[in-house]
Amino acid sequence: MSYRSIEAYADDLAWRLRVGARGRRRIVSEVTAHLADLVAEEEAAGLTPQAAARRATVRFGAPEELAAEFNRDCALHSARVAAWALVACVAAAVGAAGLANRGGAPAVPWPDQAAYYAAPVLLGQVAGMCAGTAFLLVVLAPWLLGRTPRSLATAVRAQAVAVLALVPIAVISAGNIAHSAWDVGAMSALVALAVPVALVFSVRSALRAGTVSGRASTLDVIADCCETLAMRWTWSTRLYELVTGVWSTAAARMPRLMSWLEMRRHPWRSAVTLSVAAGVALKAPDLLKGDLDVRAAAIEAVAAFFGYCLFSGLLGLRTRTPRDAVRVEGLETVRA
Repeated sequence: MSYRSIEAYADDLAWRLRVGARGRRRIVSEVTAHLADLVAEEEAAGLTPQAAARRATVRFGAPEELAAEFNRDCALHSARVAAWALVACVAAAVGAAGLANRGGAPAVPWPDQAAYYAAPVLLGQVAGMCAGTAFLLVVLAPWLLGRTPRSLATAVRAQAVAVLALVPIAVISAGNIAHSAWDVGAMSALVALAVPVALVFSVRSALRAGTVSGRASTLDVIADCCETLAMRWTWSTRLYELVTGVWSTAAARMPRLMSWLEMRRHPWRSAVTLSVAAGVALKAPDLLKGDLDVRAAAIEAVAAFFGYCLFSGLLGLRTRTPRDAVRVEGLETVRA
């Protein structure tokens, strides 16, 4: 489609942009300036003003394609800002909970002692998992891979759940600022102030993510990042080839045993295995002391499994693949 004037092209572009009022004005101003230069070139070549405008807009490109590119960049930028804000909130919440456990908690916590300690621990783990997934998809993965994975929708969903988990923590923190030790009070105030800011960033990210299509598995992104990182150094490349070779051989010789670790083909079996491992790992300090609390480890394992059941689909950690396909750390092999 060609346009008889620069203004008509700019109006069409502005209508398609989803970047906020300030960003829209800046983009339209820059595009109008570039088009004016192209029109001047065409007029200097002997074309009439209307013909020059038509020729310049054709050379510049379709406004829907240009708007889609700007919308995609803006959505990714908003998701990155929200991811950084949520990671900061999770770090502050974990820090406040850690300081409280070391003796800085108020004598009479609000609303009660159970909520004061349970909310940051339980909801903090959910927020940390979701915020970490979003951070991986929109910050770490583009940096490692040199491209943006088609997983922005997954990142936005993860950010929404992280915010929902952080809001009760922020409310409890705000209610205990004045009654805690100075360091815990300072961290609690940071949580109470940062979570609303992260909420605003997350809402803006969710509103702009609708302009971007496409969806990718988080498992694919993790595999691609691991492979890219492994290929950066000679020693890591050799180690990567050794690990993938051993994995493939073990999967071929012991398919039933290895099925408990194949998250793509048997997600629920691998979830059980990882949950048990998480329960043991979280109680590793007690295990080293020879005083393992089996009951506490079992509770942690059950909580991890239920967390996987609730959030694995939302975070892109449970995907459907053909029964014949086996994905091994970025290497795709097909069984005969």
